[in-house]
Amino acid sequence: MKFIYTLVFLMVAATGFAQSTGTIEGHLLDQESNNGPLNMAKVTIKGSESKTVSDAQGHFKFENLKPGTYTLVSRFVGYDPKEITVEVKPETTNKVTLEMAASTISLDDLVSLASAEQNSASVSDK
Repeated sequence: MKFIYTLVFLMVAATGFAQSTGTIEGHLLDQESNNGPLNMAKVTIKGSESKTVSDAQGHFKFENLKPGTYTLVSRFVGYDPKEITVEVKPETTNKVTLEMAASTISLDDLVSLASAEQNSASVSDK
């Protein structure tokens, strides 16, 4: 009888120490190419060191995340950064899709850039 109590105690203790984690997996899509996959884009979890890069199909994955709320930030050169908040629950895979759009430059930004370059050139000529 003692053996059964000990066995039950060990099983309960083992499950109590086991930490339930969740997963976030998703796809990055390129709005400029009719939502084709966006590969080699950086995806990070805001406020942490966790980061990954999307593969050729635009797929990325974060595993073994403690339950809680996470903000994913995706970045790619020439595209506007995109953020999404995800609620991670134990033993659950959260699937997300992020559509990224190319960044635009305004005429004012272009004029400011040209003006700064012109001023830099005239200062260095002196």
